[in-house]
Amino acid sequence: MITKEKAKEIAESFIKNRKLEYVRLNHAPVSFYENDEILHGKRKGEILDVYVYHYTMPGVLEETGNLIYLDAKTGEVLCIQTHHWYLDIED
Repeated sequence: MITKEKAKEIAESFIKNRKLEYVRLNHAPVSFYENDEILHGKRKGEILDVYVYHYTMPGVLEETGNLIYLDAKTGEVLCIQTHHWYLDIED
């Protein structure tokens, strides 16, 4: 299992490598959820331990928060949850 610090490092690297727009990184502590059902993406329906990384992106009237879900065992980025929906991660 990866650590919270490693999850943070992976998420921030993912944001920067994909050139995602952001205002603030890690505006809340990295969260850990045990036995969480994955609701979106290629691993939909699986029960996994996940880390959730929070970052803020610009919005029309105000900043909006997004969440990056990472597999706690492998560090794989699973999906990004936005204010309205989710973004599946393509390899």
